[in-house]
Amino acid sequence: MLAAASCMGLALIIDTGGRNLPDMETAIQNRITAFEERLFPFKFSDSDTIRVVVTYTRDEFREATSGSLPDWGAGAAIPGTGTIVLLLGESSRSPRAMELISHEMAHIVLHRAVGANVRIPRWFDEGFAQWVSGPMAFQSATRLALANLLGESIPLRELESLNLWDSNKAELAYAESFAAFIFLVGILPNKEPYGLIAQIAAAGDFDSGFESFTGMTMPQFYSEWARIGSKRYNWSLILADWRISFLIITLMFVVLGTIKLVRIRNAKRETEYDIDNEKN
Repeated sequence: MLAAASCMGLALIIDTGGRNLPDMETAIQNRITAFEERLFPFKFSDSDTIRVVVTYTRDEFREATSGSLPDWGAGAAIPGTGTIVLLLGESSRSPRAMELISHEMAHIVLHRAVGANVRIPRWFDEGFAQWVSGPMAFQSATRLALANLLGESIPLRELESLNLWDSNKAELAYAESFAAFIFLVGILPNKEPYGLIAQIAAAGDFDSGFESFTGMTMPQFYSEWARIGSKRYNWSLILADWRISFLIITLMFVVLGTIKLVRIRNAKRETEYDIDNEKN
């Protein structure tokens, strides 16, 4: 079944594979409204189209994406053809499905905005898509903080290989991308990325447009992010996670309880020893 909608001048066609998913179509319409409010500066031609292909099994998803994504992937954007592929399964009503819609649409919109010939670094691409989809989850922030604490954070340059990594490392890479993008937005004029994106499009090159707008080369930004990121996402965030705090408190009770039990047993043994000596 096909459903049509409009988003920022883009024609949006939803291909549900012949299934009737009215709840999903309504949710997508609502999500589009929020999406347009977030990306209001971008406008496109009425001839531009985004096609959302809904798949229901891992095999269908793999076929629709030509097997180019890892097994942990559940959504894909193909900017060149304006296609979004979703692995929906039985979750058509889940918030996660709607978040994927926004995330993948953001990839399409970003690539359309800067131009087909501009190569976008993976961290910026993923960071922007997550920024559009909503605020950073506390769990992602603590995941990054733990990586910094353990010396396992991933340099932004290395995120180009994201699709080759397992789900655990990929989760960290997404957190790193989002955090770096939030930091970038925070140092931009008006605390928004639209002027930067327009400058990149005008320059026809990401690095040149980035330097022209921010006054920083990409290596300078990477160095600054590495410095700030390690300070911003640190052990204090880990302790603020109730699960970590609960674990620490539980361990403290176990340790203190064990110490107390050992002391009681030692005292009991000393008492028994004194009694035996008195009898003798």
